[in-house]
Amino acid sequence: MKIWEDLLQDIEKNIPSGTECELKMMHSKSALTRFANSQIHQNVDEESADVFLTLHKDSKTITISANLTALKNPMEFVSKAMDSLKSSPIDKGWAGLPDSSESLSGLSKIDESTPDERANKVKEFVSEGKQMNAAGYCSSYTNNYFVWNTNGLNSSDSSSSAFIDGIFRTESSAGSSHRGGILLSDIKAQQAGNEAAKLAIDGENPEDIEPGNYEVILGHEAVSTILVFLGVYGFNAKSKIDGMSPINLDEKQFDEQINLIDTPEDDDSIGFKIDASGAKKKNLEIVKDGVSKSYFHTRRTAKELNAENTFHELFGWGENFGGIGTNLKLLGGNVSQEEMIKSVKKGIYINEFWYCRVLDPITQVVTGLNRNGSFLIENGKITKPIGRLRFTQSFMASLAPGNIVSVGNKSRYADSEFGEGMLNTDNFLRPMLNKFKKVGRTFQDLYVAEDDVFKIYNFAVERKRLKNAYFWGMYFIYCYMLTGEKISNGGKQK
Repeated sequence: MKIWEDLLQDIEKNIPSGTECELKMMHSKSALTRFANSQIHQNVDEESADVFLTLHKDSKTITISANLTALKNPMEFVSKAMDSLKSSPIDKGWAGLPDSSESLSGLSKIDESTPDERANKVKEFVSEGKQMNAAGYCSSYTNNYFVWNTNGLNSSDSSSSAFIDGIFRTESSAGSSHRGGILLSDIKAQQAGNEAAKLAIDGENPEDIEPGNYEVILGHEAVSTILVFLGVYGFNAKSKIDGMSPINLDEKQFDEQINLIDTPEDDDSIGFKIDASGAKKKNLEIVKDGVSKSYFHTRRTAKELNAENTFHELFGWGENFGGIGTNLKLLGGNVSQEEMIKSVKKGIYINEFWYCRVLDPITQVVTGLNRNGSFLIENGKITKPIGRLRFTQSFMASLAPGNIVSVGNKSRYADSEFGEGMLNTDNFLRPMLNKFKKVGRTFQDLYVAEDDVFKIYNFAVERKRLKNAYFWGMYFIYCYMLTGEKISNGGKQK
């Protein structure tokens, strides 16, 4: 990319001698099609290019950033960083820069969706709902990432991803489904719509059940949420350094059926094949036959724990956050969801979790809710839909030796409460949640309503735009009500 090459030449000329330097650029495009009441109501897209400059000299480190369109003078950019470096504290955690042997060069072919293509996916989803109203979004992302440093590394990589997330609602129920992939053409939107519609219809007129212990079968999205919590709070080496992780390597902390890996090298993995330092990622064994095998490391955490760097530094998050696995995969078993249901005497099927919050990161005690498709299982059959239930449970204890009966045999990208694109297998079975509390109908409605708002507004491209539009809209309305006159030109009366 010429703009990167030009910037790099300018930066190289202006770096003072004896200074370690790392220059990064992320060029991103994102597009979103929103729908509500089964109709598309918005198409938006955004393109951005951000640069990050890290300098290290005399045991001090500084990182500054800028939007590329606003970066007019590279020399001023470097001078600003050098001035800030002088007043920076001593950086005892500096772990150096990767060298040229860790470079990965070349941009992969990426897919940029059109509004028409996203609209067709929305149509496929909505068509499965018949008389029900659907809401959700179809999105796509493309990214180019460039990293250069004074240690000889010169890496580049690209990625693309696409998702559809939607919900059908009846007067008394809701059903949701999610699909993701590298290309928009990979997305099985009709399949997702059929799944969401069935959950909504089957979930009509839910009944309360008594609190107690139940066997539990979890759907893709529920499993994905568990993996996210384990990844962020458990296998993140920074959490271990901070004394907040329950993970102890080489200990059998999970049931022997739990096998968890991170797969950035696989062709079907979403995301970059290099980390934020520009180094090549490698597939990593996290849990093998229930035994914890590895943490997610960055340069800094690997140095502090005297461990091998696993290259899990995320772009834009900074090394201080720690390492995060973005291609987690729970290896599957040989049991179908139907077979799981038949084996349950008294249990619950849960499509997804919501409002999961950590109460104790050290033990992974989490409280949360079920939503958008939950059913009572009796004597091997789904007998009735159930309402909202709150659980408080240690995810670590849930997955402990002897607590998993079987793991599902289907795999797909799933959406957790905190992010898209988590890869996992189909389902867990027994016992997952051992203490339930009923949630009243009023609160159920509030949760569903907030979910609709979330789906409409929780998209990074629109945050600033929506914020500004809301502010000025409310300001104009207020002024009009106050004065009875129209307001324009930045608030000046006409």
